[in-house]
Amino acid sequence: MERLDLRGLLCPLTWAKTKYALQKMRRGEELFVLLDHRPAVPDIRRNAEELGHEVLLTREPEPGVWEMHLRRG
Repeated sequence: MERLDLRGLLCPLTWAKTKYALQKMRRGEELFVLLDHRPAVPDIRRNAEELGHEVLLTREPEPGVWEMHLRRG
């Protein structure tokens, strides 16, 4: 599984980097994204789903840090 640490980055750069990582992957491969910018979470979810990718998990394991697990569609 690919890992992408986007802590310290803001929208729309978080989505741009996630989109680029997904484009390099094969269908069915998974991407783990780590974020600390709250507005990026729904932005990445919406954009990923619009492009046919699957959001498998979104959680906040500690205050101010979110994990997203995506599968390339």
